[in-house]
Amino acid sequence: THLVMHGSSSVPKELVDIINQYGGEIRPTFGVPVREIQEGIKHGVRKVNVDTDLRLAATGAIRKAFAEDPSEFDPRYYLKPARAAMQEVVKARMEAFGQAGHAKDYDPISLPDMAARYKEQGHQLTTA
Repeated sequence: THLVMHGSSSVPKELVDIINQYGGEIRPTFGVPVREIQEGIKHGVRKVNVDTDLRLAATGAIRKAFAEDPSEFDPRYYLKPARAAMQEVVKARMEAFGQAGHAKDYDPISLPDMAARYKEQGHQLTTA
């Protein structure tokens, strides 16, 4: 059995502070502390949803970019720091949750082979 922690973002205060520093209005709120998520992992949690942390990181970076250059309208400019901020959160969570450094534990699989696996399992494949 695999346990899932829904709504388990840690809602880092520093990310909320960045958003509010650059015009956001996020009220003080709390998430699940990383140490408690780590404890859950020790007891069988295998999926941790942290999307709120990623959205906070991206939003803060975008707000900061617009504050520093209000005339900017090129998404390549303001989305670059947003992606970097999200990558930092992912890196920190993977390290905190003991998942960093495991890529070598898995054999690469091609996209056609992965599609074949899904099809064998009865999944309907569509294209965008």
